[in-house]
Amino acid sequence: MKAIFIRQVAILASLAIGTVSVAQVEIKGSGSTAATTTLVTKNGSNDTSMLIRDDGRIGMGVTNPMTKLDISGVVNARNGVRYPDGLTQTIAYTGVPIPVANTFTVAAFGGNFTTISAAITACVAPGPANRYLIEVMPGTYAENVVCVNYVNLRGAGKYAATIQGFVLAADNMVIEGFNITGGIQCVAVSPTILHNIITNTTTIALGDGINIIPPMSNPWIMENEITGCLGFGIRIVNSQAWIIANKLNMNAMGGILVDQSSPTISNNIIDNNIMYGISILGPIGMPTMATISDNVISNTGYMAGGIGINMAGTVEPMIISNDIRTNETGIFISLNAQPSIIGNNINNNYAAGIRCLSAGTTKRVVITGNHIHSNIHFPLLPAAGPPAGIWLAGPCNPIITLNNISQNNVPPAIGFPDINYSGIAGAGPFPTISSNIYDMILRFGFGPGPGPAGGMYNSTTLGVAIFP
Repeated sequence: MKAIFIRQVAILASLAIGTVSVAQVEIKGSGSTAATTTLVTKNGSNDTSMLIRDDGRIGMGVTNPMTKLDISGVVNARNGVRYPDGLTQTIAYTGVPIPVANTFTVAAFGGNFTTISAAITACVAPGPANRYLIEVMPGTYAENVVCVNYVNLRGAGKYAATIQGFVLAADNMVIEGFNITGGIQCVAVSPTILHNIITNTTTIALGDGINIIPPMSNPWIMENEITGCLGFGIRIVNSQAWIIANKLNMNAMGGILVDQSSPTISNNIIDNNIMYGISILGPIGMPTMATISDNVISNTGYMAGGIGINMAGTVEPMIISNDIRTNETGIFISLNAQPSIIGNNINNNYAAGIRCLSAGTTKRVVITGNHIHSNIHFPLLPAAGPPAGIWLAGPCNPIITLNNISQNNVPPAIGFPDINYSGIAGAGPFPTISSNIYDMILRFGFGPGPGPAGGMYNSTTLGVAIFP
């Protein structure tokens, strides 16, 4: 029970102005912490309307005040609010928003800055322990943006915030949520690039949507739409970039160029590019070992000889579980290339599913576990090369096993082969063809009996044994 002490001091003085009376009331609690309460007032329903705790916190309509004054309700400060700097504020603040620590807003009106570049310049000593975020509101920003390490750019969305210019990326930062009209350049840096629309109709950075330049430039590129570029959608030079779940279409040179690089390219839609879906280049003696998996690669310039996946030089890509369709040629393997082509669906290409001219450099080409079907369309287009499910020529000796290579010669393509290695000159080397299903095979100079290719256990779609 609280002790209430009432002290009254009466001071009587005979003054000319009269008698002065002074009184003092003291209410003393029993402790000094949040566990005890000095004063509680309650209404007629026994609800606490105000309390004062022994630790000095006051609650109004609150039984557990979290600050010195904790009020459940509206506070009416009739004469304003005074701040620690001595300023008394009598009206609401309507000026430029005060940023959260290390966050700036860019907007045409009401932001901290009106340009992205000005916001970047205002970032003081960004670093691993002092990162910045620049939020860009809807609008068009006509500027070239030069990024800084540890400063993230986040737009209001790819359909709302447009950068009308190029972006020069930096390390340890994110570029997200923009429509970028001049492409992104990654010069020896490894940003994260996601959720953007990217195009480049200029000659800057070769007209590429994203241009990745060595050394040590290994960005993450995810869930972007890269379209309408004069060059490639993405150009990768000497990099181990990760290119995941993007849409690349209507790019004049092609979807992706891989040059002396070993990127991971997975779960992308690479559609309606003009010359190549993916082109992989590597000089002799410097193997290029890309991983290309689970992509759709389609409609690549089939009126002008477009190739789904093209390889030239010493390249060793793993091409796994892709859907490669409605190109002029699905996969083209030039001299010295030595890919492993595993478990793909290669179908409805206008002239050939796979064309191979290579005996490899240090190992043989491997073609295994694929479904290669419906790859000859009529009329053959003017730019079309030799038609076949798999067409082999030159010094070419791939290992062809466990594939279903069928229905490439169904009407109206009667007479065209599932496998054609009649173009291999001289004494070979010749391919190994084992444990496949196919119906028609062409071997130059040989009849229905065994040809010069090695292998066994092949059958037609009706289960009849057929020689390689």
